[in-house]
Amino acid sequence: MKNSPEPARYAVVGDPVAHSLSPLIHNAWMVEAGLDAHYERVHLKSETVAADIRDMARAYSGINVTLPHKIAALEASANSSPEARVVGAANTLVRAGDGWTAHNTDVAGFEIAMRAVAGEELQNLRVLLIGAGGAARAVVVSLNRAGAQLTIANRSAVNAAALANELAPQAVTAGLSEVDALSASADIIVNSASLGHAGASLPLLAPGKGRPFLDLSYGKAAAATLQAAASAGWAPHDGLTMLVGQAAAAFHLWFGVAPDQARALAACRAAVAART
Repeated sequence: MKNSPEPARYAVVGDPVAHSLSPLIHNAWMVEAGLDAHYERVHLKSETVAADIRDMARAYSGINVTLPHKIAALEASANSSPEARVVGAANTLVRAGDGWTAHNTDVAGFEIAMRAVAGEELQNLRVLLIGAGGAARAVVVSLNRAGAQLTIANRSAVNAAALANELAPQAVTAGLSEVDALSASADIIVNSASLGHAGASLPLLAPGKGRPFLDLSYGKAAAATLQAAASAGWAPHDGLTMLVGQAAAAFHLWFGVAPDQARALAACRAAVAART
């Protein structure tokens, strides 16, 4: 008697990765779609990340990649989508033959989150983006494409200027000391900086008067930042909608299926609440 074939393997790869809700999301969708597949976490801490991700194509049919390996994931791939090349990072890999094709679904996920809190019309929306690291790249690509009026504030104003020059030349750039003044005229603030992970404080904000503040993190990593924004009168929103949105785009790339995002988002919120 032949042994039954093993389920197709999928994973999220990062450092750290134990906190990731991606297995909760994808395993539920796989069950709903009747797929013979399983999704897991892979903690990858290595001096040869790109090579290690490249080798994972031997065992996995697809992977998601989280911080700090998104640039290495693009390097590890034999082919890449235009979106991944523009952003300069990949968060979703699809096995093609013996290698990977790299995609970036963070742009799609951010667009879903942004429209959920700011409305459908983003053209000329005045957006203050805090942070100029890897997480900011998909945000800048998305907002530049939508025609938003973008200001990038970062601890290193030089890095903010470099990001703008590369992806959004018309964006205004500044240091974190200018956030107070800049926030007074912003329609929305987007925080892409890993302040919660690093134990840093949110810069002083002008009174929010109910304007939205979107943090790309969620759970414990976003709690202090969102509380500080709320205390200044901003309407706080975490990154769970973006997480589910980018996951749905990845799932569609792997299986051609559009999964139930509302149910996944509710499950994620329940999981976050249970952790706190």
